[in-house]
Amino acid sequence: MPQVFSEPFNAVSGRPTLLIEPPNAFVDEEIAIVARGFRPGARVTLSAETRDDLDRAWESEAHFFADGAGGVDARTQKSLDGTYRGVSAMGLFWSMRLIEPGGAASSTFAKTTTEPNRVQISAQVEGEVVSTSAFERRFLAPGTMVRDLTIDGADANSAPVTVGRLFVPPGVARPPVVVVLSGSGGGFDVDKAAVLSRHGFATFALAYFGIDPLPSWLHRIPLEYFESAIAWLGAQPEIDAERVGILGVSRGAELALLVASSTPTIRAVVAYAPSSVAWAASGRDKATGELIPCWTRGGQPIPFAPLPLRGFMLRSAFPVAALKRPVLFRNLFRAGLRNRRAAEHASIPVENMSGALLLVSGGDDHLWPAAEMSERIVSRLKKKAFAHAVEHLHYPEAGHMLRYPFLPTTPRVSSNKHLRGAKFSFGGNPEADAAAQEDAWRRAITFLQQHL
Repeated sequence: MPQVFSEPFNAVSGRPTLLIEPPNAFVDEEIAIVARGFRPGARVTLSAETRDDLDRAWESEAHFFADGAGGVDARTQKSLDGTYRGVSAMGLFWSMRLIEPGGAASSTFAKTTTEPNRVQISAQVEGEVVSTSAFERRFLAPGTMVRDLTIDGADANSAPVTVGRLFVPPGVARPPVVVVLSGSGGGFDVDKAAVLSRHGFATFALAYFGIDPLPSWLHRIPLEYFESAIAWLGAQPEIDAERVGILGVSRGAELALLVASSTPTIRAVVAYAPSSVAWAASGRDKATGELIPCWTRGGQPIPFAPLPLRGFMLRSAFPVAALKRPVLFRNLFRAGLRNRRAAEHASIPVENMSGALLLVSGGDDHLWPAAEMSERIVSRLKKKAFAHAVEHLHYPEAGHMLRYPFLPTTPRVSSNKHLRGAKFSFGGNPEADAAAQEDAWRRAITFLQQHL
């Protein structure tokens, strides 16, 4: 129980100090936040603020009672109120809220570079800031070698365009390499690849749409493109191209499974929020009226399951337009899976993979039924007597947005330029997503270490 005082008292005892240890940690590394120099029982507020790569402000706060020694330790003491409650060493990070939305459609924390994020922690009593500490959260280990894969621009006068970025960690002789694929947002996840590389892997962030002259949206992506990129990796003398893994998220996980099913050199796959089938692209070809494939080989579509968009749009119109509810795309993909014949035809032949598989899903995923599709993958591999390790990490209360740990998990909805201002829901909740991200990331690293 906190100490109760019958008359006003000075909440500060001596000179308040903030200890951040380690002071400049990696973004996926737990840190200690300790405040000292208060009267026992004083109500102390710790707050954090930072800016993302779109220069948008994010803030959090937590309220504590100082212990008998006049200290607050976020690792062991309960936050009574604020942006999170209870004990969470990194609560001030995952509970950050977007304060300045700006003009960006996405509400998630924007990280498009490997530059450190600067964070300021403040301690307050009675509304007055009594101590501050600023530090950096790093994404890239010092001494990491960086090399780009470029392709020709859209025309003869255009400069070469970077579509892949290789990170080779220092002090590791010919490490294995993990290809990192982004999801439906396009571009490439250089931040995720950078963070993963600090754990002793070479990592290769590879874009496949959303960067000119690559396709502008997710359609007709040739699988030969990825085979060529992996062949480029094989020519890099600093890595061991005989030990290749692949990590993908959402549509990138669907792609990772397709590529691994036809590329014998891939020895480990980590699939966050994966699909068990190859899906059609959105819309139809304006010239022919035919459905558009997401993936091709030899110019021909990879078998895909169609999406019943018309019926879904009709069912979603009233909740979205009249009730202002976010779109639950999960219902669209569930309807597609009910077309059993098409779903079976489009099932990814995961049994052809030549290495181990780790699946990660949230039970409250609102973008698509990742948990159900993960179980379909597991069932298929059992029936096919798959010879390699298979593990499914399922987090019942988590949603779709599972990244590396200690980024803000507070965004619950976002928007897309193709939705005419409508919002879509990620599912889950901040606490569950934060716990799932931390656990899944640690276990994914261990999995890759074991199988590469």
